[in-house]
Amino acid sequence: MISLRLNEICNLVDKNSIVADIGTDHGIIPMMLSKNCISKKIIATDISKNSLEKLEKKLILNDNITNIETRVSDGLDCLDEFEVDTIIISGMGGILIKEILERNLNIAKSANYLILSPNNSLDVLRKILYENNFFIEKEKDVFENQKYYQILKVKRGKDFYKNEYEYLYGKLLIKNKSENLKLFLENEIKKYESILEKINIESKDNERILELNGLIDEIRGILSEF
Repeated sequence: MISLRLNEICNLVDKNSIVADIGTDHGIIPMMLSKNCISKKIIATDISKNSLEKLEKKLILNDNITNIETRVSDGLDCLDEFEVDTIIISGMGGILIKEILERNLNIAKSANYLILSPNNSLDVLRKILYENNFFIEKEKDVFENQKYYQILKVKRGKDFYKNEYEYLYGKLLIKNKSENLKLFLENEIKKYESILEKINIESKDNERILELNGLIDEIRGILSEF
């Protein structure tokens, strides 16, 4: 079964681009980009030599695929400036993606686009992008295996955020009234209300109660824009 998340990532890649897939694991994204004739060249990198060997075995079995190159690398370390026009980083935490970008900002800024899909810490990632003059051009979101994911297409440029929750939930998704985001936020309210009920019964932790009520009110405010 094709992954909704990986399919959305590939859909954001420009036609005939040169792509680096960072932390490629078994190389699903490079294989999709090649088989669907989206990219003219793909550099698949991973810190694990064993993972890349699994991709290399796939390439031997698919000898018609000649535009995928593998490199053992930590983050962007193996890339030169302007070597690729699109950098994909997905399937890892937002803080790790932040660290990967910070370590090689010159390489990140030399690409036309970054396509980023963290598993968590979206606010941390958006803040480092903003601070380093990256602009989020597109935001997509999906539910997969009962988990909610966002995918950001990023380029160089000055961005603007009105408030803290735009870093956390994505101003474009809010503006475009994403049905997936709406469902996620409704589930967040249910989660916080369940925690509140438990606290009220067990501990009467007033500080935590105030915090949770604040979060619920904030999310209801966002949902009022939908």
